[in-house]
Amino acid sequence: MTAYSTLSRKGQTVIPAEIRRLLGAEPGDHIVFEVVDGEVRLRVSKRKSLRSLLGSLPGVGPEDISAVRKTAYATKAREKFSNGDAGTDG
Repeated sequence: MTAYSTLSRKGQTVIPAEIRRLLGAEPGDHIVFEVVDGEVRLRVSKRKSLRSLLGSLPGVGPEDISAVRKTAYATKAREKFSNGDAGTDG
């Protein structure tokens, strides 16, 4: 299949509809350009949803989240009060 598109002054082009359909490209997908032996290869990298990333990092149980939250609150409180007392003896 051969399709044509024109390059704009800003370096932009439109991927023809038949090529987008053939590649399964949808709004939000990334287009990857690879130069191989002087030719450009184009492929679609599907956008990943947050749900698809579940399980990609080590699990954190609810008890761990509570501990992290408590630590974060304590750290933020220390920062707030230590910055607020700058220049005093207390």
